[in-house]
Amino acid sequence: MISILPKGAASSHIILVAILIVVLVVGLSALQVSCSKKPPQGSEPTNVPTQTKNPTSSAKETREHIIGGRKSWVNPNASKDITSTDLLNFFMSMTNDSGDIQGSIDLELCEFDENNKSLIEKAGNNVKRFKKSGYMLTIYVIDDRYSDYGEEMIATVPVDKDFSIRFAEAIRKSGVLELNGIYDWTNGLPPKAGEFIIGANYVSGEFISIAMNPSIPLKGISLYRSIRPLLLEAMLDAEKNYVPLLNLDSAFMTPAELINTINIRQNHMTITETYIFTLMRFSDTYYLTGHFTDKEGQRYACDGAEIESADRDRLLNAFVQSRYYYARSDDSDNGSSDGALDETIGSFTVSFKGVRRSYRPIYGNMDASNESVYKVFRELTRKYSE
Repeated sequence: MISILPKGAASSHIILVAILIVVLVVGLSALQVSCSKKPPQGSEPTNVPTQTKNPTSSAKETREHIIGGRKSWVNPNASKDITSTDLLNFFMSMTNDSGDIQGSIDLELCEFDENNKSLIEKAGNNVKRFKKSGYMLTIYVIDDRYSDYGEEMIATVPVDKDFSIRFAEAIRKSGVLELNGIYDWTNGLPPKAGEFIIGANYVSGEFISIAMNPSIPLKGISLYRSIRPLLLEAMLDAEKNYVPLLNLDSAFMTPAELINTINIRQNHMTITETYIFTLMRFSDTYYLTGHFTDKEGQRYACDGAEIESADRDRLLNAFVQSRYYYARSDDSDNGSSDGALDETIGSFTVSFKGVRRSYRPIYGNMDASNESVYKVFRELTRKYSE
């Protein structure tokens, strides 16, 4: 897993801690997020933005710095409530290997400066788009809940002032500002133990500066969940693959409006165990195709039947409430998550709006309160049969 913090020798950790201490105690002037680097890949976090106001000698330290030990203090200049929505830059790095969040995400948001060579290089052939939008958003995600299917995603996309304002509002609503100014770090721990780092600067001069490990705070998870709809929106607008964002948080229920198709099929030597079910979306209309034979030998079939909104919602809800993990369809040939498929001859796939490849839903939450997708498909096929 790639993290904002180095995973190498202890000397790298010492350097890291020293950098953070100097930044927070000595009080360097505001370091603007450059958005010029690829998301950190084991390097020193020299591009992490810091506060625009200097900490004072009254910062509370809980113990002397010990190599390999814990360092903790609170910056009294860090505001616990920032009403400004004028962000200059924002950086977040979150890594975890247990609980709902398993994987890592690095985010950078900054104003686009056409005089900044690094931003021009990062924009590539899309400089005009970034100049028009005004802001640059970089998202780097690794979901590794299941090592066999983990996927890496990196995207740099243009966003506008409205996006930046809504992003700032989401930060405030998440409650993460209650942690502002906290530095609580144990040196030498592996990133997977949990790391949460934020740096941000506002036009008003206010700042966010948080660095915590091990484990990630609940307010940090709340922040990610607050800004996730905006990240999905930006990725969708830019026609980028956003599926790793869906996989990063196992408690997250996929927005039903992102689903384009659901396909379940099985070939079997017994006719009653052979079936085909497909839900397909065109614009805002959904069509059902289904073929199966019940135990009494009655055959039901419908092809491209437009279904009622209530039936559409029922089927989509049955699917998203199962909170599947989405494995790439080309490397998940084995295993069924529905319990209704023969894993050697059946398939279960889903495609998403704006994403070209299809995925296989696996390891769903088979809560007794959730309807089975397979069962709903059968009932709707019976209803719409010709």
